[in-house]
Amino acid sequence: MVVINKAKELLQELGLGENEALAYLTLLGCQPATAYELSKVSGIPSSKIYETANRLLDKGLIEPVSADKGRGQRYIALGAQDFIAARQQAMARTTEALAPLLRDAGNGVEADFIWQLDAADDVIDKARQLLQGARSRILLSLWPEELAILRQDLRDAEQRGVQIALVHYGPPSETIGATYHHPVQDTVRRERGGRSLSLAVDSHCVVIATWFDDGRVDGAWSRNRAFVFVAEDYVRHDVYITKVTTTMGDELRREFGPDYARLREIFA
Repeated sequence: MVVINKAKELLQELGLGENEALAYLTLLGCQPATAYELSKVSGIPSSKIYETANRLLDKGLIEPVSADKGRGQRYIALGAQDFIAARQQAMARTTEALAPLLRDAGNGVEADFIWQLDAADDVIDKARQLLQGARSRILLSLWPEELAILRQDLRDAEQRGVQIALVHYGPPSETIGATYHHPVQDTVRRERGGRSLSLAVDSHCVVIATWFDDGRVDGAWSRNRAFVFVAEDYVRHDVYITKVTTTMGDELRREFGPDYARLREIFA
């Protein structure tokens, strides 16, 4: 039931009505079936099932097949793979046609506001969008959980010749571009109450976010030049720190203690 409810929710996000999504999902599991049978299995009232079936027919999501004598018209559902492919192609056509229209509708002024991202999926989607469009350089600091998701986009950017500086919290298991191990990841996580991501692409756009240990996500993205500068400077600073601790770690620990604790006491 959890799977059906989640699938129904996502189908509705793609533009299907609630009954359309439920009928399509139900038919996938009991096809071929008549509208009457579909009503019984799905719980959609018989007064609405024929209208729903007709809308699905119009959208090409179900197809009539030969009727059994005494049972009425039966239907089959478009397979999952074909459904996804069709939706992707339709979305690609729509966005391709829409892009020049939106450009013509604008006045040429590029908004440089800071846009809120308050869900993990939104943060990752925006980060992937920036990585996939990167042309010259990527400055990035992140934890293993986010690297696992963004790895392929980073690899693809590296293959395109994009310069990458990556600060990894925790010992990195692989190298992408110039990879640096942040030396005090445990201390940083305690101070922030979670793990964070800072991504600056082409000195043009930035995404920052924190996944708090209590489950909250707080993020933002922007093309604001000051915001981009701060994010780039933050990653560069972490790179400088990792270079210094790599070459002078023992001396720094003697001076500032384990995990360089006194180094982080900025008011002392």
